[in-house]
Amino acid sequence: MPQIALHPLYYGAAKKILQVPLSVWVGDDQIEITPDIQIGVTQAIEIHPGQGAQRLHRDDTSFLWRHPDYGREGRLQIMVAVSDFTAENGGTLVIPGSHRWDDQRGPKQAEAAPTVMRAGAALIWTGSTYHGGGNNSSEAPRTGLTMAFDLACLRQEENQYLSIPREKLLDLSEEVQRLLGWGSGANLMGYVERGGQMIDAHVLLENGAVELPTAR
Repeated sequence: MPQIALHPLYYGAAKKILQVPLSVWVGDDQIEITPDIQIGVTQAIEIHPGQGAQRLHRDDTSFLWRHPDYGREGRLQIMVAVSDFTAENGGTLVIPGSHRWDDQRGPKQAEAAPTVMRAGAALIWTGSTYHGGGNNSSEAPRTGLTMAFDLACLRQEENQYLSIPREKLLDLSEEVQRLLGWGSGANLMGYVERGGQMIDAHVLLENGAVELPTAR
């Protein structure tokens, strides 16, 4: 998964789309804060022959996101094809342009188009886009790997702190560790209190002061 997270196209798009600066007042000063991003969920998804289509949905529903009230995106998702994606085997259904819809308009199956791509290709969509796994009427499974980048001020959909064993976490680069939530940003989300001081959570990994699940 680190190769997917740090791929220049996906990682670069996530920074561009999600890390939109905000101006806030702190006392008499107006300052600009750029939010961090984090890995919110990783999954391997396989749709087997005869398995029906998933209900169309928005991934940012996890955050109870409002459209267009919040005026920004909370998630950027990627699906990497492990096997070929076709209309017959359940290639991800997407409604183009649905990221512009408000919350009163619901999705219709007839509006969705199937993702057709070769193994190794990828689909990227925003959390506000209606989509869902398709119906597999073929004779072989359809397999994909998905990952989401979210604003770091939102709770991760998957608890990365408990999902990843310590030895695997420490084997990752600091950049990926921070993307998994082991850090704190300019808006102070994710800090740790030690001796009355607010410190960056990554310090706990550097000095071995945290216990994590072991690999099974």
